[in-house]
Amino acid sequence: MPDIPFAGLMPPALHRAVLRVGERARRIWWRWRRPQLRGCALVPLNAGGEVLMVRHSYRAKGEWQLVTGGVDGGETHEQAAQRELGEEVGLTARTLTQVLREPVEMHGATNDVIVFLARVEGTPRIDNREIAEARFFAADALPDAMSEWARRYVDAALAHRE
Repeated sequence: MPDIPFAGLMPPALHRAVLRVGERARRIWWRWRRPQLRGCALVPLNAGGEVLMVRHSYRAKGEWQLVTGGVDGGETHEQAAQRELGEEVGLTARTLTQVLREPVEMHGATNDVIVFLARVEGTPRIDNREIAEARFFAADALPDAMSEWARRYVDAALAHRE
């Protein structure tokens, strides 16, 4: 989600409500305009090979997903991936390895998504606004409540582990 001006001044509950409304408005806009987008998705792995999953405050309740985001103008997919990882969970990738690239239809928009395997260290830090929860899961014990695309991206990244 794009930054909301003065979001830090809003109470977290109000901020989450604004994110939900913004997500709905963005989907309507995309259906109407049909833009060409660029995006990134990350499959962060810690030293133990565990996968970092997140639950967004404004998307499907209870569903575990990956760190994702849009590529801003003048930014590479790799730069966007590092930025999103920092913004959503307060981590930096030691290494980024591209594991998949695919066009994704998103509510009328076409999104050129690059999926990265990200090697990370540390404990995720969330703001309890955009991200409701972040947790590492063993690669063989991923949550059942997980989107199909996230499961596909995790499988692609795990196939590239060394």
